[in-house]
Amino acid sequence: MSIARRTLATFAVAALAAALPATAASAAPEPDVGLLRLTVTQPDGTAARGSVDLVAADDSHSDFLQLDESGQLSVEVPANDYKIRVTPAYVDPDLPDEGLRQWVHGKTGYGLAETFRVTAGGTTDVAERLLPPSPLTVRARDALTGAPITRVCAYADGRGGNCDDTELTIARLVPGPQTIRVYTENGDHLATDAEVTVVEGDAAVAVVDLTPAAHVETTVVDAATGAPVSGACATVAPAGTGELPSVGPLACSDSTGRLRLDNVEAGSWNLFVRPTDGSPYGAQWVGATGGTGDPASARTVTLAAGRTVTVPPIRLDRAGTITGTVTSAATGAPVTSGEVSLAHSAGLSYLRWGTYLDGQGTYRIDWLGPYRWPLLFTTSDHALQWSGGVATRSQARTVTVRAGRSTTYSPALKRGTLVTGGLTDPEGRPVSATLTFHNAATGEVVGSVWDYDGRYEARVLGGQAVTVAWQWGGFASYAGWYDGAADPTGAKRVRVPATGTLTLDLRVSRIPAT
Repeated sequence: MSIARRTLATFAVAALAAALPATAASAAPEPDVGLLRLTVTQPDGTAARGSVDLVAADDSHSDFLQLDESGQLSVEVPANDYKIRVTPAYVDPDLPDEGLRQWVHGKTGYGLAETFRVTAGGTTDVAERLLPPSPLTVRARDALTGAPITRVCAYADGRGGNCDDTELTIARLVPGPQTIRVYTENGDHLATDAEVTVVEGDAAVAVVDLTPAAHVETTVVDAATGAPVSGACATVAPAGTGELPSVGPLACSDSTGRLRLDNVEAGSWNLFVRPTDGSPYGAQWVGATGGTGDPASARTVTLAAGRTVTVPPIRLDRAGTITGTVTSAATGAPVTSGEVSLAHSAGLSYLRWGTYLDGQGTYRIDWLGPYRWPLLFTTSDHALQWSGGVATRSQARTVTVRAGRSTTYSPALKRGTLVTGGLTDPEGRPVSATLTFHNAATGEVVGSVWDYDGRYEARVLGGQAVTVAWQWGGFASYAGWYDGAADPTGAKRVRVPATGTLTLDLRVSRIPAT
């Protein structure tokens, strides 16, 4: 349901309620409720202050509450099973310390927490003692050789973040299982999220194995003159996919053209190079003998853990421009919101591979090398599609860029087939979730939507089979695939008709997200 439709519906319900007699307007029965009373003490037994999250185990209800001066609270809630999280405030009652949150009784995560039943008309009393913040000493060693790693860095829940020789100590953590981020100062090893155990009152020691990173070295030069080019930045994409990262690794060439890319996992990769803004040079996928706009033609670089691979000089050509106006094939009107890019973009990203449409539906990309490029069009009211109005990259009509010149490409976007339906949790209640549609043959993303009221509407190009992934949850995150699969190999394929509407009701489950 659109925001406008939902708002009108809200006003209509309110107006109807106001027009009815008091007895009719209040005829709907109140849900059965019970009383939950919570008492929280500090490790020394004195009253605790802070905030409390009260969460129904079936995700149907939640409350955010405050402990009073006596460390207590009392609240009426719908009869259900609940989990309770306490965020203590040791210094200032108005500033709870999120790094010391604990779930009742004395647990560090939602999945470990106990449940407490509140019955209709009954009273449930819960008492919790805060666990004493305890230190954790972190050491790291090379996963291949077992040798100690110097200048190790670590943090957990915002604590730590410092680096030290051979080991460091994070001073105040909640005892129990914790996930900590461990990395090295020089980037010679890959960062990892390690599962460790903090021991109450003791200086526990966690030894974390870090895998050596792979490295790429090369030089960047002018394709015509061989002169070094500075400020050309390189990243990697899994070989043959064209899927550029939303976050690193990233490295840029220095004044001599030298470039060293660190923190790369072992595997097979393609290199993508984009000069910094204002450069006369154009971006490229690094090919065997020069640049290309097609990742399928890019050079494959195979990397091993702890090894450095030297790639032949990257030869940059001068940039050209693609510009145009995007319209709707259905109406002829400009499409005024969306993105034109080389790859899918993540919501939170410091690396972007395209540009936004303006209020007139126009766009301009002026940093591409003189090659043939597929372009991806992502908008809110049309199906996701590649240049040529197709669903996958390999089918795309490429757009030719010429050095120093401007190419016009003004597509009329297809609306796509409307895919819609209800979205419910395991108990049959409406739920909010993110849905992602994948081409069943290639696995590429061909559409996505976020539902907020138990109904979703998405536009997907018809004539293809898709699988549907979902993700939902609050304090716990769940992810899976239609129809009940935990991974894409078991997902049910759905054929999207070429035109019209596909109705697909989805029921999500509580498969923990990984």
